[in-house]
Amino acid sequence: MRQNFRVLANGADITADLSDRLVSLTITDEAGETSDKAEIELDDRDGLLALPESGAELKISLGLGFALVDMGTFTVDEVGGDFFPATMRISAKAANMLGEIRARRNRHWKDVTLSDIVEKIAGEHGLKPRVSDTLAGTFYKYLVQTSESDLNLLTRLARELDAVAKPAGQSLIFVPRGEGKAGDGSALPVIPILRSQMQDGGTWKQGSRKRYGKVTAEWNDKKTGQVKKHTEGDKAPELRLRHPFASEAEAKKAAKGALDRSKRSSKITISLVGFWPQLLAEAKVNLVDVRPGLTGEWLVKSVSHILNGALTTSFIAERPD
Repeated sequence: MRQNFRVLANGADITADLSDRLVSLTITDEAGETSDKAEIELDDRDGLLALPESGAELKISLGLGFALVDMGTFTVDEVGGDFFPATMRISAKAANMLGEIRARRNRHWKDVTLSDIVEKIAGEHGLKPRVSDTLAGTFYKYLVQTSESDLNLLTRLARELDAVAKPAGQSLIFVPRGEGKAGDGSALPVIPILRSQMQDGGTWKQGSRKRYGKVTAEWNDKKTGQVKKHTEGDKAPELRLRHPFASEAEAKKAAKGALDRSKRSSKITISLVGFWPQLLAEAKVNLVDVRPGLTGEWLVKSVSHILNGALTTSFIAERPD
């Protein structure tokens, strides 16, 4: 196999040790709270492969020839394999998705904006906060974080707002789904894709999730002591959010987020010819010459770069019907 990868384990270059044993190497870039991950499968024919330590850091690069692209740093969290044929599989998660940001803690937040929350959590974990201007001012009268990690808290708030909350590089980002921003705040390009650039086997599907025509959220009006409602949309069926919110503003954001999320029920899966390192989760692709009804922009949900003899890229994307 031509050397089109490099792996550093705790700073030591182990590429040569892996070269004649590599069966496959997959890097998956996920949108939202799901950890980016790396999976390495090795030929363990003689049983002489050393077992990597749990917690070892792997810095992985992929490319064609010697033009390698840094795909990130991953922490080994699981090792397994098969007896026949003898293989070893190493699974690792993005290093910045592990550690203290996943540790459970107890605290409460009072009279804060989303920007305040992200800035505090980012500072506690040595990250730079990146909050969308459209969400930064979201106000929370009172939030309880009970036996809940900082990452889970942000994930919960992001789900309510139909947003993405995730460490990315040295940043902690919190942006609306589909805003198309990288971890450093720069705009992600819309990438055109032609039918001739696709491999065989792509799939598409419409109506793959429950769609709602309106969403109702309740909120507690402390001035009157009444539970009030806010509804987004005006068509059936209706989704009623379970838990009441502390203010009308929070209820509005949550109802709109849930409605927007339910609309994204069209999904495509496409394998591309060659290696596309510029394709990232939360970027958009523009399908140019596929069947009518599927052309246009799609929001990328996940991207996988797969080295298995050849180096190729595949992705999953979604959009409203």
